[in-house]
Amino acid sequence: MRIRSRLLPLLLLPFVIFVGCRSVTEQMSPDANEQIPTADGSFKHTDSTPGRLDNSEWWTLFNDPTLNQLITNLNAANPDAEAALARVDQSFAAMGITRAPTYPTVRGNLSGGRRRDSINNLLFPIATPEYNRFMLGASASWELDLWGRVRASVKRERLRAEAEAVNYHNVLLSLQASLAQQYFAHCAAHTELSLLQRSNDLAAENLEMQKARLRMGQGVQAEVANAQLELQNAATALEASRRNTGRLLHAIAELTETIPSELSNLEPALLPGIPDIPVGLPSDLLALRPDLLAADRQLRSAALQVGIRKANFLPQISLVGGGGIASLKADNLFAADSTLFDLGPEVDIGIFQYRLRKAAVAQAKAQFREAAANFKAAFLTAVKEVDDALLDARSYSREITLQRQALQAATEAAEAARKRFDTGLTNYFDFIAAERVRLQTAARESTLTSERLLATVRLIQALGGSWPSGK
Repeated sequence: MRIRSRLLPLLLLPFVIFVGCRSVTEQMSPDANEQIPTADGSFKHTDSTPGRLDNSEWWTLFNDPTLNQLITNLNAANPDAEAALARVDQSFAAMGITRAPTYPTVRGNLSGGRRRDSINNLLFPIATPEYNRFMLGASASWELDLWGRVRASVKRERLRAEAEAVNYHNVLLSLQASLAQQYFAHCAAHTELSLLQRSNDLAAENLEMQKARLRMGQGVQAEVANAQLELQNAATALEASRRNTGRLLHAIAELTETIPSELSNLEPALLPGIPDIPVGLPSDLLALRPDLLAADRQLRSAALQVGIRKANFLPQISLVGGGGIASLKADNLFAADSTLFDLGPEVDIGIFQYRLRKAAVAQAKAQFREAAANFKAAFLTAVKEVDDALLDARSYSREITLQRQALQAATEAAEAARKRFDTGLTNYFDFIAAERVRLQTAARESTLTSERLLATVRLIQALGGSWPSGK
C-alpha cells in the first residue's frame, strides 16, 4: 500500500527525532559481545581492520635467506592466495552494491511516437483515437532510512567483506607456514641423506672386511650374510630418503608455483636457528588470529542481519518526485503549459507479509546462533593449537638438549675408537660399531631439531603470524 501527501514535513517530523540516535535496526539486533568468550582474558574483541592485521614477516626470525626468497615467491604468485584475494574483491564489490540505496536514484525518460487508443475502450468520445505524444522528463527517489535498515545493511556487508579479507590473510598464513615446514623438512632430509650415505659406506666397508676375513679363514659365512643384510637395509633406507627428499622438493615447487626442475639446484642450508619462545605469551595475541577475526566479523554480521529482518516490519519511507514536459505536438513541447511534476513522500507497508517476515527473522536468529557456536568452536580450537604448539616446542627443546649430550658422548666414543684402532689397540670393527652409533645419534638429533622448528612454525601460525618482539 502506498500513501502520498504534500504534508511532507508533518509526516516526517515524528521520525526525524530518531536520526541522530543509534539506529533502530541496530537497537533491535542482538549483542554479539555477549557471545564472545572472555575466560581468563584469553580473547579480547578488536576492531582491527584487515589492513591493520599483524603482517610482520615472521619467517625472518629464522635468519635463512633461502626461506626468505621462497616465501617472497609464494607471496607473489600462488593460485590459492589469488583465489582468496578474488573473493575479497567480490565481497567489497557486494558492499558497494548494498551502499547504492543510500544515494538518490535518478532516472531520465525521453519518448516520442504515435499512438492509437481503442474506440471500444473509451468512456468518453474523443476527437480522434490516433495522436502523437512527446515526453521528456526525469524522476528521482530516495529512501530516507529513518530506521537505519539500509545503513545496517551496508555495515553488514562491510563486516562480511572484512571477514573475507581476514580469510585471505588466513589462507596466506597457512600457505607460508606450510612452505616453511616443507623447507625445514627438506633441510632435515638432506642432513639425513648425508648421514645415511655415510652409514651405507660403513656397511659396504664392513661387508668387504667380512669377506676378506672369510677368505683368510678367520671369519664365517654367517658374519658375511649379516654384513650383506646390513648393507641392503642401509641402501633401502638411503633410497627411501632420496624419494622423500624429492617429494618435499615437489611440494615446495607447487607452493611457489615453480617447475620442480627449476628447484633442482636448491641447496638447503643447515637447519636454521630456532627463535626463543618468550616465558609468557600475551593472551591478546589470540585476538589477531585471522580465523578468529573472521568468525568475529561473521558473528557481528549475523547479529545485524537479525535487526535488518526485524526492521522490515517497519514502514519504508521514501521521498519521490519527478518532472518534465509532455505534449501532443512537438512544436509546443517546450511551452510553459507542457510542464508537469510530481513530488511527495511514499510509505510502503507490507500488510499481508507478516508470516513471511516472521519466518525471515526466525531464520536470521538461527543463523546468529550458528555464528556464535562457530566462534566458540574457533576460539577453543585456537587455544588448543597454541597450547599444543607450546607443549611441543618446549618438550622438543628439552629433548634436543639431552640428545645433544648423547651425541657429544657418541662422538667422543667414536673418536676414541678411531685412535685405539690407529694405535693398534683394537680392530676396525670396533670403530665401525662406534661410528654407527654416532650416526644414529646424529640422525635422531637432526630429526628432533626439525620437529622443534616445525613446532615453532605451528606456534607462530596458531598466534596468527604474530610474535612478541623484545620479550
